[in-house]
Amino acid sequence: MAAVLRCPACPGSEFRMAAADLVCTCCERRYRPRHGVLDLAGTGNAAGDRPYEGFWATVYGWVMDRPGRQRLDAWLLGLDVRRYYREVIARLEGCGAGPHLELPCGNLPFLELTEAYRAGGPWIFADLSSAMLGKLARKLDADGADGQVLLRADACSLPVRDGRLRTIVSLFGLHCFHDKAAVFAELRRCLHPEGKLVLSTLTADGSALSRGYHRLNQLDGTFAPAATAAEIVASARRHGFEIEDEFRQGSVFLCTASPRAPEHGKENTA
Repeated sequence: MAAVLRCPACPGSEFRMAAADLVCTCCERRYRPRHGVLDLAGTGNAAGDRPYEGFWATVYGWVMDRPGRQRLDAWLLGLDVRRYYREVIARLEGCGAGPHLELPCGNLPFLELTEAYRAGGPWIFADLSSAMLGKLARKLDADGADGQVLLRADACSLPVRDGRLRTIVSLFGLHCFHDKAAVFAELRRCLHPEGKLVLSTLTADGSALSRGYHRLNQLDGTFAPAATAAEIVASARRHGFEIEDEFRQGSVFLCTASPRAPEHGKENTA
């Protein structure tokens, strides 16, 4: 991963290995994994994103760990969970060779449902939540999976070198990011010209019950202001993505997208 990652303090930098450390060739700062997690989040999140920590990380991890449990809130979202899982697994199994990034990785609910994480690596699993990454480190250790990198990182300033990733997976995360334009710009920057983006998110398109659920989660900052699926598609296109296929149900939007040349005069717009 030293050839894929970069120092958060030096955007144009490269890493070299020195024993168990990654060392920035520009500023000589050293980074060492702690409890299986490499912290490259830099100075923190400037967009106001609030990851799940503590009690809520435990609750979220438990609900999202199994399809059956996720059905607890499916009625709020207007979502057929079985159909959603089939759609996601098909996209994961089409990832091919890496390197791949999943952001935010949460507790990696699809780990036991597909061999994509073992057969097509390497994978970087990134999140801003230290609690979720700690839980995932233990889960991967128990599963016996190896060859993955767990990374604490800010979605608005990814510690990844330009164009290095073959796939970026972002499942149920975009609705937590306040600066969606900055996130799309980063995903496009990091993705290889022939790469793929697999994205799912909650939107403002669902029922009144679903919209109320979204507003409730905005109160503590874990959800950002809601966007419609049309607004998400428009933002993705402005930042150089072409939507290839999509699945919409209730307040859930899922798609696969590929990079394309940005439209002239519309690069990096909100």
